[in-house]
Amino acid sequence: MKEVAEEAGVTAATVSLVLSKNPKISAVTREKVLKVARRLGYRRNPYVSALMTTRRERHKNRASTTRPVLAFCTAIDSARACPLSPLPGDAFFASAANRATTQGYRLEKFNLLQKGLSSRRATEILYTRNVSGVLLLAFPELRDPYALEWKHFPLVSLGFALSAPTIDRVASDYFQSMMTAIEQCRKRGYRRIGLVLSDTDNPRVNRRWLAAYLMEQEGLAKTQRPLPLLLPNWTNKGFLSWLDRHRPDAVVTPWGRRIRTTLEKNGWEVPRDIGLVTLDSREPDGEVSGIYQNPAILAARAVDMLVDTIERNERGLPEFPNTLFIDGVWNPGRTLAGEQAFSERAPAREKPEKSVSMREVAEHLGVHVSTVSLSLRDNPRVSRETRERVRLAARELGYRSSPYISTLMSEKRTGKALRSRPELAFVTTFPTRDGWRTASPTIVQCLKGARARAEEKGFRLNEAWQPPGQGKDQEFSEELRRRSVQGLMLPPLPSHGLRLSIRWEWFCLVALSFTWSWPPLHRVVNDHYSSMRRGVRECHRLGYRRIGLALSATATTRVQNRWLAAYLMQRREFDDLAPLKPLITKDWVPETVSRWLKQSKPEVIIAPNADPILQWLREWGYSVPRDLGFVSLSCPKQGGPISGIHQNARLLGARAADTLISLIERKDYGVSEHPSTLMVDGVWNPGKTAGTPAAPPVLRTPE
Repeated sequence: MKEVAEEAGVTAATVSLVLSKNPKISAVTREKVLKVARRLGYRRNPYVSALMTTRRERHKNRASTTRPVLAFCTAIDSARACPLSPLPGDAFFASAANRATTQGYRLEKFNLLQKGLSSRRATEILYTRNVSGVLLLAFPELRDPYALEWKHFPLVSLGFALSAPTIDRVASDYFQSMMTAIEQCRKRGYRRIGLVLSDTDNPRVNRRWLAAYLMEQEGLAKTQRPLPLLLPNWTNKGFLSWLDRHRPDAVVTPWGRRIRTTLEKNGWEVPRDIGLVTLDSREPDGEVSGIYQNPAILAARAVDMLVDTIERNERGLPEFPNTLFIDGVWNPGRTLAGEQAFSERAPAREKPEKSVSMREVAEHLGVHVSTVSLSLRDNPRVSRETRERVRLAARELGYRSSPYISTLMSEKRTGKALRSRPELAFVTTFPTRDGWRTASPTIVQCLKGARARAEEKGFRLNEAWQPPGQGKDQEFSEELRRRSVQGLMLPPLPSHGLRLSIRWEWFCLVALSFTWSWPPLHRVVNDHYSSMRRGVRECHRLGYRRIGLALSATATTRVQNRWLAAYLMQRREFDDLAPLKPLITKDWVPETVSRWLKQSKPEVIIAPNADPILQWLREWGYSVPRDLGFVSLSCPKQGGPISGIHQNARLLGARAADTLISLIERKDYGVSEHPSTLMVDGVWNPGKTAGTPAAPPVLRTPE
């Protein structure tokens, strides 16, 4: 930075502010500094970033008055419960405040529903307090009258209750929770599984509970499909009437305790007469079987996301909002009958939950921290006996050195900058080394985005090839370790459910798809659910009313059926859409698609890719979009001729690199106990294959 500053004729502090995108610097100065930085080949030093992360952890016990402030903004009376969880808002605050402290910040409450408080006044107060970032515990009451002037702050929201504006958020994976609940019911022999929600429950979870339920019920016989109950307001009479009419053998609901009480008061014994699953368990081992949403983890991850946003110096409404989903935890409880079915457990993490520092090892032994440092480097200035004692204590306490901090200290001791940069590996698993390049243009774009972001942050991202089933997984892991690779980025597998036996505990890990079903990993993926909802809405806006969905069984499995669920959900929201049966087939051949077209007569087809469907349609004599519209869920590029969703794969790759580097800096190795999924919204590309039909389309029947 000093060399850039000297060349540009500014101070090193100015260079630092420019490179961190600080708005205090004028546009002219920013452009001048960036031009010099590019010409001189400046790169961010990842070793310094790792050191600063460690220092923030070490400063968690410093005086609270010296820490920068995060605002915990609510918009609800403190006496009311938080709608995101059965726990009160104070419990969210306690978890978030604890995490903020470990990150070197102080968390302060701020109520946006104070009497006479305008959005401008609220913004002024937060700005005057020098608030570094805003965490919004969003509620249905939070609307434009209570909105902040968003452009001044880094922002993160908890949950979906804040409908506008759209900002980065952290939420429980409601879709996955519903699928898990139904799967557990079926494992225990339940077949007529009913769903009970209120009208307020549905929008506050982005309709993901209902969408997953509709998808799970699709294809079942009518005798096994009780209609879901959506009540404007809870009434015992309405619930009991629905129960009598549909006779489910199990009920899934966020209102577990209330429904259990109602059932038992009216002569039903749980679980003897009926099973019960709650989608919002109050504790991880409660009486009612169901999903524990883990609010403490949600709050902590929201703070992590906010701190990352602050460090990237991003303020205001993001161009491409991200949603970080946290998996819920299944609680067997006592309200489902039958043999308890347990899913396989993730491999144990070798590293302790708490990161142990040299200072803590020194305090444990009663020696100076420099003695610990010299001993761990096997320096002969320290006696052999002391070195052995230090190494033994370090192992017992779980101390693990950071290779990046070690490298930085080596640079400082020698006074020479090292030429090498830390390495990440992009691990492909196709049968041939370059098979993924032709099989998936999306993976190619992900790699480009990830590599550019890694370069920007001072890392190298190199390809590594490990086809499954060759019995060399241990050798592969050891080779990566010899190269000092700390992080693995795992693009989609060639087929769903393949497994590798990598030494997961040696690396930080991020997957780029749902095809990695085992072990459970942090993921960065397109929000397939939102993409499908956007696709259907755009088709409806263009005038189509017979909207068809065509998927191969492989394609829908690779996205956890989220496309299908969103299609069924969106079709339910539009009363004027024809209820066409979606095509989900293992036989993805022209004859199968031809038969479905003849039976369903859609006006527009939504499918994952343009190839080979567009080719088939042309061979059958269709003119697209005159006779039949087409929408892709994975457009090759924004601005291209294919209408549909551009998944923005380069951005996905960049986000994956950000996530992986963040894990490395926090020394978060191995399989996560609380895996998260960062979902990035796709972008609608108007293209030329879908448009408002001027007249009812002339639908031909394929030969």
